[in-house]
Amino acid sequence: MKAFRARHVITLAEEKPARGRELFKPLSALDDGIIVIAKDKIEAVGPFRSTRLPVDCPVEDLGEVTIIPAPINAHCHLRLSHLAGKTLRGRGFAAWLKSLIPLILAEKDLSPDAPERHAIATACAAACRDAAQGACHVGDIGGSLPGSLGLVAECARKANLGLSQFCECFGFEPANSPWPEASRPELTENCAPAGHALYSTAPETLVAARNFCRENGLTFSMHLAESPEETEQLLEGSGPLYELYRGKVLPKNWRPPRMRPAEFAASLGLFGPGFLAVHGVWLNGREMRALARSGSALCLCPRSNRNLAVGRADIAGLVESGVLLCLGTDGLTSNTDVNVLNEARFLLDVLPEDALLRMLTINGAAALGLARAGRLAPGAPAAFRVWAGL
Repeated sequence: MKAFRARHVITLAEEKPARGRELFKPLSALDDGIIVIAKDKIEAVGPFRSTRLPVDCPVEDLGEVTIIPAPINAHCHLRLSHLAGKTLRGRGFAAWLKSLIPLILAEKDLSPDAPERHAIATACAAACRDAAQGACHVGDIGGSLPGSLGLVAECARKANLGLSQFCECFGFEPANSPWPEASRPELTENCAPAGHALYSTAPETLVAARNFCRENGLTFSMHLAESPEETEQLLEGSGPLYELYRGKVLPKNWRPPRMRPAEFAASLGLFGPGFLAVHGVWLNGREMRALARSGSALCLCPRSNRNLAVGRADIAGLVESGVLLCLGTDGLTSNTDVNVLNEARFLLDVLPEDALLRMLTINGAAALGLARAGRLAPGAPAAFRVWAGL
């Protein structure tokens, strides 16, 4: 058991995940607070002078600092970290994807004796250490190659980084399971099936994965409304993304649903509590409100959107809609680092620090289904950061 004393402690213990104008409420803090930790859980938190400590409990005085719950990075691609700097940015989504696909297809196996494993593991380990500078937990997309889940899990463990693994389904081949075939031998309790996107994954597969998550109390995550090319493919059956996937990913009999991405997702029954949409750059007001009414969450990755020149999410509209907002970095194929604090800093021109802190903590935890994370309270994970502001 050990205790930590600080000039201010922002606990968020009494707060619920914040939506709409709730994001802007001034944060309250304990003055001269203390956190008592036993093993990996918080035993007590309160004012230093009135919190009773065991006789032999050491107290580390952190000084004139503020402590906050450790942030959550709700969306990342750690397994692809070795591809940093190798993709085309700034030319639109389809151009970036065209540069990425051959690199991914060249990789066949990440089992312990695979020749490429060392380089991939080294880059993944470095990315996990970077992510842990800003966050205590990451929602990571993976599972596309044999051995990939275990590799990322081991790198995260060494970096003391918590992990929710989303095993991403991709393609239109008939599936007899909501899980990607490559990931099945490695599945753990921290895994959930996920969808890549509406333009790249069979609707039946997405529905099966979503239903599995709903039945088992898991978060279902999927990229949604990230680029104008996505909307064009689904509405018109045309455009650069369609041309890139035609004859390769899309089956010959594929026909566009003639719906916008959010409308199509809602028609499949994907919306609702436990649904985590990622990006949401091209949502209109009606779609934002529908996402909010359904109880879904949305993860923003604004620096990735800037780097790929896909646009910028309507932050004011999203806040007004009341949808639950959190933050993610995306991966190093589209971003310069995976420290989620830098994502928050990027949004300081449109959101105040108190709102961003809630999105980083209690909202991120709620979006990933982490029951007690994102706050400092008895029974919560012993994860906190010294906060000097953004």
